[in-house]
Amino acid sequence: MRYGFLTVALAVMTLTATFTVKAQGTCQSWFDPITGGFITICFGGGGEQPPPSSCTPGTHLGFVLLESAGPGMCIGVPVYIDNCTGEMIGYASEQLGEFACNLPTQENPCMIFQAGPGGITCGTQWLVSANVGFPETYLDVRPYPASLVRWPTAARCSALPPAAGSGSLAFYSPSGGSLNDPQPGDWRDLTLTLDLLPAGPMFLSLPQIGELALPPVGEAAPPFQFQWEVPSHPAAGGSVLAGEVPGLAELPDEVLPGDIPLFVGQARSPYRLFWRLGYEEYVERRREECRTGPNSDGIYECKTDPQLPADDGHWEVVRYYEWEARQQGGEVQPAMVQGLPPNLAADLNGDGTPDAFWNHNLTLRRMDEAGRVDNPQWAASWNWGGAVYWAVREAQGQIGWP
Repeated sequence: MRYGFLTVALAVMTLTATFTVKAQGTCQSWFDPITGGFITICFGGGGEQPPPSSCTPGTHLGFVLLESAGPGMCIGVPVYIDNCTGEMIGYASEQLGEFACNLPTQENPCMIFQAGPGGITCGTQWLVSANVGFPETYLDVRPYPASLVRWPTAARCSALPPAAGSGSLAFYSPSGGSLNDPQPGDWRDLTLTLDLLPAGPMFLSLPQIGELALPPVGEAAPPFQFQWEVPSHPAAGGSVLAGEVPGLAELPDEVLPGDIPLFVGQARSPYRLFWRLGYEEYVERRREECRTGPNSDGIYECKTDPQLPADDGHWEVVRYYEWEARQQGGEVQPAMVQGLPPNLAADLNGDGTPDAFWNHNLTLRRMDEAGRVDNPQWAASWNWGGAVYWAVREAQGQIGWP
């Protein structure tokens, strides 16, 4: 199961934060700095009224969100919630469950957003920016760059890795403060991190074959096999000559004639973009301290010296300031981005609204008959920005066909 939306380590079950108990199907979310994602618990209960002032000791069922399962539905780990404190106290089961939920809407923090083949850059209102490049994905192919009509041909997506990029800023002040003279509400040590996480399989589209959905299976898994029924003749859709594709004919054991036509396909993979902002905020604190002498009413309330037989001081509220660690974050939906290039907008559910970014950073690697890509007598690789060129020759006879 892919936990691409909100990945939560199971260790988070030991959290002891307190929450208000609500009716089944309502959720409360918060940002978890350990996992870098949002955690949501949906509570069971008896209606939408506020929690009672007294409660019956015991537990009820809740969930820690792992993944969105579609509009209004989530997948999560069931946990026990204390009826009176709202604390998580343990697993209800180690099996995943599906439940109704309403996910929080996350704002796009990117005031400046640039997206292209090289990656994504986000500049925020807090003057910190970050860049993340689209990770290199791998499509392993055989036989390549040329196959035969009705010959067993193979393709395998071996990896769709994640990618992350960060940027930092020493100090940010909305009120005109400085690092040496901060004001309440000022921030320091800002770090913005962008994460690109795979949101589905690799989609390989080939003329005469159609679209193949290839999940990442690793280099040891067997590839998906198919066969061409027609050669890459211009009448069948061959549109580019081998001599026009840089690097395609530069093989140690095979040279394609420059005038052989090629089928031109495409491979791309959907990725979701998440952002995390960590910083420290300069905040005002207040505490009561015992000061010598009576209060304004002439009353002694406390002891400045515990050894004294009687009170000799009064309580006084003292203000002080300190730096406090903060975290915030969420997902940048493609629909939030103005001017997003159409070739980067991935509409995975076909509802007309893009929900992921297409990654075209594709490297093709030749496999040998054993599925290895590191065989020095066979290994070769190409990257044409998602394009897949393939020559298919007409077989002259069936002798030797497998």
